[in-house]
Amino acid sequence: DDQIEHTGPYCAIFVLTNAAVDVSECTIGIDDENDFTLEKGWTIYGHFPSIELASGTIIAYYAKQN
Repeated sequence: DDQIEHTGPYCAIFVLTNAAVDVSECTIGIDDENDFTLEKGWTIYGHFPSIELASGTIIAYYAKQN
């Protein structure tokens, strides 16, 4: 629940409280320049090299690296 960039890679993100993703400061493969909100209770899966929140709380799960 902080506002600094966290480097993964991450494979899943579980949202504990509504969370605004700061897309200008993370590399999650979204080409949109607008921040967006993840809703409480959501789990999203993918490859997320890094992520930074503007607000909210998540649990980010590290991806296993070979």
